[in-house]
Amino acid sequence: MKLKLINLLVLSLLLTTFGCGSDDEVVAISLQDLEITIDENPTNGQVIGVVQTVGDGSLSFSITSQAITGALNIDSSTGEVTVGNAALFDFETNPIITATVSVVGAVNTAAVTVNLNDLNEIGVQNLVVTIDENPTAGQVIGTVLTSGSGTASFSITTQTPTGALNINSSTGELTVANAALFDFETNPIITATVSVVGALNTGTVTINLNDLSEIIVQDLAVTIDENPTAGQVIGTVLTSGTGTLSFSITSQTPAGALSINSSTGQLTVENATLFDFETNPVITAVVSSAGALNTGAVTINLNDLNEISVQDFTIDINENPTAGEVIGTVQTSGNGTVNFSITSQTPVGALNINASTGQLTVANAALFDFETNPVITAVVSSTGALNTGAVTINLNDVAEPATIGDYRDGGVVFWVNPTDNTHGLVCAISDQSTAAEWGCNGVGISGALGTAVGTGESNTAAIEAACTTEGTAADLAANLSMNGYSDWFLPSQDELNEMYLNKVILNATLTANGGTNLENWYWTSTQQNGNVNNAYFQFFGNGLQTLNSKSNLTGVRAVRAF
Repeated sequence: MKLKLINLLVLSLLLTTFGCGSDDEVVAISLQDLEITIDENPTNGQVIGVVQTVGDGSLSFSITSQAITGALNIDSSTGEVTVGNAALFDFETNPIITATVSVVGAVNTAAVTVNLNDLNEIGVQNLVVTIDENPTAGQVIGTVLTSGSGTASFSITTQTPTGALNINSSTGELTVANAALFDFETNPIITATVSVVGALNTGTVTINLNDLSEIIVQDLAVTIDENPTAGQVIGTVLTSGTGTLSFSITSQTPAGALSINSSTGQLTVENATLFDFETNPVITAVVSSAGALNTGAVTINLNDLNEISVQDFTIDINENPTAGEVIGTVQTSGNGTVNFSITSQTPVGALNINASTGQLTVANAALFDFETNPVITAVVSSTGALNTGAVTINLNDVAEPATIGDYRDGGVVFWVNPTDNTHGLVCAISDQSTAAEWGCNGVGISGALGTAVGTGESNTAAIEAACTTEGTAADLAANLSMNGYSDWFLPSQDELNEMYLNKVILNATLTANGGTNLENWYWTSTQQNGNVNNAYFQFFGNGLQTLNSKSNLTGVRAVRAF
């Protein structure tokens, strides 16, 4: 029993000793967020900042996640955050870069936020070009290019030789300032340094000059007769020195008079009408050649010649003349022997001309038909003449007997005046509508009550005066322009019935001349007397002529008088 008490005492002492051995407490690790603002475009490895901690213990930092991936690195021991991939630190692409940092055993994670400042990022590129020596002042050499964003303002910091180049401050375009300095023998290479306000660097310009064979262009003076032919050779511009020639006319007076062969320097007449002594007694030009040191002056003195001028001829005659009938005579001015000919005529074969006198006669009388060829034209020339003469023969339309079914006067004849067979009525070759209103529904038109042949025109005029609605039957007819005529109208009752009575003959002519058959319901221009809502129409299937509401849709076929 005594032994058991001793053991309990020892156990109690041991528990007391080890259970209350220290007053120290372990403090947990916590991480602080890091937010910082830096300029875009840092360098790889550049220090961003340090993630701070509170509490004691061994630290082991790591990046748990980041946007953008790979942008940041962290020192596992110190928490120092550095640039992992500098290309990702671009304001335009990633204005804010974020990451989450953790530490082993920490009670939280830290948020890292890197805000980027937007910088003007202009990089000036070098320019190397090779050009021929002896350019012209103001000639464009090339353009200094930049990369990145920002407003560029170019300037030349230095150049050798001084004064050789100009630069456009806005575009970077380089031009020749002093052409005399672009001489291979003196300055085979021209250099310059170009800067841009706010740029990260300067650009180097290197212009290598090609050594050219230097050509001297000689002046040319000749005297020729006025009135040469197009393409006639004037002479050749010569050169001294060696090199490949490429001639061009820099300027000429009058403009367009001359052409030059770029390889040989041969000058030819470009526009023969400009070689007129009375207008341009002297023709001049300036000729250049690629690589030449100068330009050549061309002077062409014209001799004054006796000249024949063919006058235009215009006359009005009745159609249907006889073969051989004299039309008139083409006149000329100036001195010289004439020899007339017809260069062209429309229609072909209509006219003959006397080669000695210029007298015009009818060659083919059948072509002098007003309905087919209301105007006959020709071009007349004479040997040695300065020009050609225009012949214009206007044919008078002579009244000719008409027959039902004739295709004439803009349409097809459907009625002939029984007392004068040179006059009558024709219908249009096609419908103006298949579904038009008569119009003026509810409006009484006292002038549109005519039914007889000869009243359709006055009916139509009355309808147009009283009813301003566009697209009605009368309006479509009155505004029709077809085959050179614009005096069409909507037929009266009797006029439309004449068309029906002759429809078989009419349809044959209509289709033969590209028209369409008469086969629908058609409006007349005759309103019902005493009823302001109705007008007459007719069916061309059986000839039925009856009343129809003005608002209903029916076909339209215009007519005209001749």
